[in-house]
Formats: sequence, structure tokens, C-alpha cells
Amino acid sequence: MYLCFDVGGTFVKYGVFDEQGQLQLESKRPTALNSKADFLADLVAIYHRLAQQYSLTGIGISFPGFIDSQKGQALLAGAIDILHGENIVALLGEAIGQPDLPIALGNDANCAAIAEQYAGSAQKITDFCLITLGTGIGGALVQNGEIYEGSHFRAGEFGMMVCDFTQEGYKTLHELASTSALVTRYRQAMGWSAEKKISGEEIMADTSEVAKEVKKTWSDYVAVTIFNMVAQFDPALVLLGGGISQNPALLPLVKDALARNPYWKDFQTEIDTCHFYNQSGLIGAYYLISKLERKQLQ
Repeated sequence: MYLCFDVGGTFVKYGVFDEQGQLQLESKRPTALNSKADFLADLVAIYHRLAQQYSLTGIGISFPGFIDSQKGQALLAGAIDILHGENIVALLGEAIGQPDLPIALGNDANCAAIAEQYAGSAQKITDFCLITLGTGIGGALVQNGEIYEGSHFRAGEFGMMVCDFTQEGYKTLHELASTSALVTRYRQAMGWSAEKKISGEEIMADTSEVAKEVKKTWSDYVAVTIFNMVAQFDPALVLLGGGISQNPALLPLVKDALARNPYWKDFQTEIDTCHFYNQSGLIGAYYLISKLERKQLQ
């Protein structure tokens, strides 16, 4: 059985999977960001507690940032800056007291893509692109059935693209096409302060003319993100993820925006939403560790 972690800047989600990939237990706890020692101590405590209930043979970890999955190192650890440059696999194995325990580490967006590839919306598809819409823009590329990480493990950083230089300068798609960008643009249109609470779900449900215009402008940037990916990589499928992807209004909105692009007719490919949402990191981490263990047994 496998213990899997999905590490985020707010929570560490964790779950136990059996060898058939069935989730036997799922929970979460706040991410310990005070120090490296505190962070590791939390994961170690979870491991030892669950090892008393389950026969754990490996650990899978979904983690933010630039991740060298071969070495188990976080070259840049995203919101978990206490672990920048650290070899998380080695640190955790030593902290648990089992340096030879199989541990697999992968970038969180890549883990989401792996989950979709094996059990979600991208099954039997060898070339696809995943774009997550959330606080920022995340992404992953699968080519010839394998995650493409890039020579510096930075592939899939779609949110860092600059696409509207003459109007927005060096603003990236994080600032223009994310769900956070939609919320910011809506607040500005309504004349609200930054403290006013509003969710993407509420904005999607607003049928006022102001909201329609805000969503139209925002969806144009989402469509640019998709078009640029398709023009570069020619995937068979583009999957949209993140919390807002669960809203049934998103896909028609984005497809309408793509249709406004006169070049889309020459590049268009299938667009769909992810099957998994909150559990995608855990499920992807499970497939990582199960694949690693099978490889080690060969």
C-alpha cells in the first residue's frame, strides 16, 4: 500500500491507496511553513501513524515548483520556499528512518496530468496539454505518453507567458487569465475594493451586462493561453483544470472566445475539462510511486 501526499501552500493532503489504486483513507492538515524541520516532522508523524494501520511500501508526493523528479529535488519549491533546492526524497527517507524506502516526487501539475492520463479525461491519449486556472496558471505537457519536463524542469509554466505587451507590458498570463485575474477584473468593474470577497463561482453565475463583459475579456486571455499551446505543441486534447473548471459555464465561454480567433479554425483541437479536481494530486502521486516500485522490482 502507498502513502501519498499532495503538498500545497495552505494544506498538505494525504491518502492511502491499495495496490489496485483504491483510496482507503483521505485527510489533510495545514502546511507547516515555519521551518524545514517542522515540515518534515509533520510528514514523518503522518507516516508513522498510518504505518501502524497499513503495510506501507512506498510514498508518492505531488509538490509545487520546478521539480527534478529523477533526483527527487525541488529546484524551486513554489510556495514552500523553506525547501528551495532541497532533495525532498532524501530528506524524508532519512527523517522517517528508512533511507531506502521508495519515494517518488513530481510537480503538482504534472501529477494532475498523470491522474488524467491513467484514470481521467485523457485515457488512451498520448499527446495532450493540461492548463489549470486558479490563483495562477499551471500546466503540464504529455508527449508520446510521457510527461515532458524540459531541460531545466520548467516545462508547463504557461502562466509566465507574456502575450499582450503593448497594452499590459510584462504582465504574465498569471495576472491576466487566472481565476484571480477574473476576480480582480470583476471587482474593478464593480468599483469594489480589493477587500471585497467574491468567488469565481459567483462571477460565473452573474448574468448582468457588466459581468458578461468581464467574463468575455477574461475568456479571451484564457483562449490565448490555449491557442498558444496548441500552435506550439499540436496536442490531441487540451484539458482545463482548477476549481473554476467544475463550472459548466466555463467550457462554452472559452470555446466562444476561441471561435473569435480567426486562426483557430486551422489549429483547433478537442477542449475538455479535467475529470479529477481535489484528488488529482493524490491520484497522480499514487501512479508515480506505483510506477517507481514496479520499475525497482523489474
